[in-house]
Amino acid sequence: MYISSLILCLRAMLQMDLPHLNVLTKIDNLSNYAPLPFNLDFYTEVQDLSYLLPHLDAESSRVSHDKFGALNNAIIDLIEEFGLVGFETLAVEDKKSMMNLLRAIDRASGYVFGPAEGANDSVWQVAVREGMRTMDIRDVQERWLDAKDEYDEDERRQLEEEARKHEQGTPGHGGNNEEDDDDFYSSKAPIPDGGVKVIRKK
Repeated sequence: MYISSLILCLRAMLQMDLPHLNVLTKIDNLSNYAPLPFNLDFYTEVQDLSYLLPHLDAESSRVSHDKFGALNNAIIDLIEEFGLVGFETLAVEDKKSMMNLLRAIDRASGYVFGPAEGANDSVWQVAVREGMRTMDIRDVQERWLDAKDEYDEDERRQLEEEARKHEQGTPGHGGNNEEDDDDFYSSKAPIPDGGVKVIRKK
């Protein structure tokens, strides 16, 4: 499936004359599958794909035939010869992951190099500006593969703490925002007549 994705991405990048960003989605579900033979950066940076060949042969006896081995080699050589394909990652329910992908999209589309800020800056100055750094793939590996349970537990505790603070209410509001809103609207004085009359034409 990974090799198929590489071919599809490469064809799209060659055929479409547009900025292109490849994304490996559902990173948060990786822990539900068998362990990957390599770290995540191997797949996102599309490193030396020849290391995949033994694993492709082991996947199924049908693809271990000599002709499939030659085909796999040809495909890998083709992808590496172009050297275009790379991947960003996305865990759709994770805010940091979504913001990192959004920054990558802004860079790919050229949005970050617009005149909104630093109009006289060079491309390099804009690229290294604070907040333009991408999320390290090793952080993604740790969050969703190496220590997923620990991170999930920590996030659960943070959410519970925020919910507890919300139930207690902010100081000066008594903790019942709906009643406060009702009192506010019910105590509003009627809007004074502005003296403007509307006459409809028949």
